[in-house]
Amino acid sequence: MSSLISLSLVTACGLILCAVSQLPAALAFVGFHAAPKRISTLYATSGSSDDGVIQPHIVILGGGFGGINSALTLPTLPWSDVAQGSGTASVKPRITLIDKSERFVFLPLLYELCVDDASIDEVAPTFKSLLSGVGTKKISTLSGIPDLSDALQLLSGESNDDDETKEGNCEVSFLQAQVEGIDANNNQVVINRSSGIETLNYDALIIATGAEVSCDAVPGASQFALPFYTVEQCFELKRRLSLIDNYLEEVRASSELEQSTNVVVVGGGYSGVELALNLVDRLGSNDVQVTLVHRGKQVLEYATEHNRNAGMERLKSAGVNVMTSTSVAEVSSWDDGAHNDNMSETLRKQLCTVKLTATNESIEDEGEPETTQLATTLLLWTAGSTPTSIRNAGIRNSVLPRDAMGRILTSPTLNVANYPNVFAIGDCSRPKKVPYPGTAQVAMQMATVASWNIYATLSKKYSSREQDSLKLLPFSYLNLGEMMTLGTNDATISTLGGIELSGPAASWLRRLVYAVRMPTPGQGLFAAVDGSSRKLARGALRNARRKSKPVDWK
Repeated sequence: MSSLISLSLVTACGLILCAVSQLPAALAFVGFHAAPKRISTLYATSGSSDDGVIQPHIVILGGGFGGINSALTLPTLPWSDVAQGSGTASVKPRITLIDKSERFVFLPLLYELCVDDASIDEVAPTFKSLLSGVGTKKISTLSGIPDLSDALQLLSGESNDDDETKEGNCEVSFLQAQVEGIDANNNQVVINRSSGIETLNYDALIIATGAEVSCDAVPGASQFALPFYTVEQCFELKRRLSLIDNYLEEVRASSELEQSTNVVVVGGGYSGVELALNLVDRLGSNDVQVTLVHRGKQVLEYATEHNRNAGMERLKSAGVNVMTSTSVAEVSSWDDGAHNDNMSETLRKQLCTVKLTATNESIEDEGEPETTQLATTLLLWTAGSTPTSIRNAGIRNSVLPRDAMGRILTSPTLNVANYPNVFAIGDCSRPKKVPYPGTAQVAMQMATVASWNIYATLSKKYSSREQDSLKLLPFSYLNLGEMMTLGTNDATISTLGGIELSGPAASWLRRLVYAVRMPTPGQGLFAAVDGSSRKLARGALRNARRKSKPVDWK
């Protein structure tokens, strides 16, 4: 219990530290190649109402951890009266969050949703439910983002004693649409809705579209491989696992199973290792062989030493076939009909042959690389993340400067060179030479700093007094630790304070910490209650199975 309390305190302190820490980065930004046809203007830029209220428009592209936390943080900032000419005017921004999906996805718990260890309302609440009421009251009472205005002002050397400006100062809305391009020179975003192509004007822009898993570089992978990053992919995996269950049940009954059912997971990072170990728990290891393919020299190469060792030990004890220094060269169809009579037509179409080759690091001579063929029943893909697809679409349909991986280059203050009102955060950005890890906590910390810098930028724009100019904060990442699931009732945790924990206790603590990190308190409370009840129910069922005795039918 003492370790649990200590870890919770360390986590809470770490979250506060990350919110107010300064963040260094290096980025540069955006323009537009070609405007689509049939465009209508959806919103105008800032204007003034009869009561002197200026409403600059802040647009956020992407509803991942960076995007949703930006939408929740911006209303907590002190949008106070600013000088305009000889008088003053109240700046109350409109904030629009745009995402192609209607739901936010809490990715670390996506597999729990797949096996019914979590509900869809816990893992993937709708954006409208998360943003309901945001901007109409003090956001600290509505969201998991604390009111950071005082801390950030102190950090930047400014102060504001007017607490009344923190209430009812922002209009926050959600728009479900596909981003088609960015016209940074004209402060416009081009989006595609069911009604057609439209343009959205902005005074400030946050790009937080994240990364997508791309299989395009490997022939055949797009046809057979199933990525695991969205709710739709989660339910598709659930459906395929059910088909495998039915197949195994039939072949066991007829004693026709001559070889193991092979499940291949490509990518030995956090997602790949977590997925492989949970699949062993889900399918069992007697008739199913899970193989983890990773092109690096070791799996979990960016994890802490404690978590890496715990993960590798668990992979070994679970019987996962780990193939490092190995790349997927090609994926092709496989259906020899030898033992597929009991298979459904849907499952048979997913059968494939995965051609693997040793990477250069594992080849000692100049000869041909070693090749391996794996007959595969289920192929899952967690490798090859890119900020967008290869096609010139979305944020790539712009003149924003990008690196070879398509990440937008920014300055240390997270805005793009020559476009001071455009910011990029999370996996789609690159603020320094060596990119930050593609984790949720990086995106969340960037969201806090980008939100303040937008507040400072717009305050400067609408103020005629030089002394009203606020300082922009550079970004620097504070690693708070990491958590991994290693199976249904196993996990490993390492924290900023040096606390390390593995096993069932870590599995419980992981769910509780994730409940604290949910976007809003209501969401966090639901996650804590629902997650705990489901774990208790699964534990009771597991204990009942252990105590039950087989029936002697003689």
